[in-house]
Amino acid sequence: MTLVAFPELMQTAREGGFAVGYFESWNLESLLAVADAAEATRSPVILGFSGIYIPHPDRIVRDRLAPYAGMGLAVGQSLSTPCCLLFNESPHLDWVYESIDLGFNLTMFSDEEMHLTEQIAIVRKVVERAHPVGVAVEAEVASLVGLSGDLTDAPADLHLTDPDEAAAFVAETGIDALAINIGQAHLHGRGQVRLDFARLAAIRAAVSVPLVLHGATSVARDDLAAAGRLGVGKINVGSVIKRAYFEAIREACGRVSEPYNPYDIIGSGFNNDVLTAGRVAMQAVVEDLMHLFGSAGKA
Repeated sequence: MTLVAFPELMQTAREGGFAVGYFESWNLESLLAVADAAEATRSPVILGFSGIYIPHPDRIVRDRLAPYAGMGLAVGQSLSTPCCLLFNESPHLDWVYESIDLGFNLTMFSDEEMHLTEQIAIVRKVVERAHPVGVAVEAEVASLVGLSGDLTDAPADLHLTDPDEAAAFVAETGIDALAINIGQAHLHGRGQVRLDFARLAAIRAAVSVPLVLHGATSVARDDLAAAGRLGVGKINVGSVIKRAYFEAIREACGRVSEPYNPYDIIGSGFNNDVLTAGRVAMQAVVEDLMHLFGSAGKA
């Protein structure tokens, strides 16, 4: 199956009472791990890459977006399950525009430092550029706290989404999906939060577009399982799969002893390939989450 339009993916999820996972990739192994999990579980899936880190000015190596788009589109088109490709949560407007031109199905501009009025104006411009070529746009009223990665506990003020403000934001921007905060924070697995389902119901009643949860790694599993049934269409996952990938590679590296064949341990795909260890471990976590979100078997 080729890549499908994001609204089509979300309509299927809403009718089926499940959420589709976005499992953020950063290289070919991680992208294929997500794709393999979708095939193994027969799950719809959202592939994609970080709009924060690929363009980040502090990167040691500078990458262009086109190779990532090429990988994502090729893998997505080869899947037999429904999928779309996302350029996620970027404060770099030029990169967001480029993602539209490169064929991503869904893109997201977000800048936590920007005043809401200015952000609304920019998101509206993204929508005006994206919609004529069939690209959907996700946005958020406010970013989740902890985006910098330094939180160990959830703060008192989580910037929870107000239903009326959310409705106004959607109406003013014309977006296709709204990322909301009903209790999440970017704790990267260092702590656990619970979701406010009464707030979710109020937002769902006020907003017609699909709702998105960011920061899933630190949300209680029972709440994630319930989210799709109660009106969330898309759930973003990052830290937990990166941790699984890294821990598996670190363990695999520890098993390598002298002498070794570098062709075997890097890039062979054999049992002792440390990169394969990371990919397999990541796939297992993604499969588990697809079952948790209710999307497994829904392709």
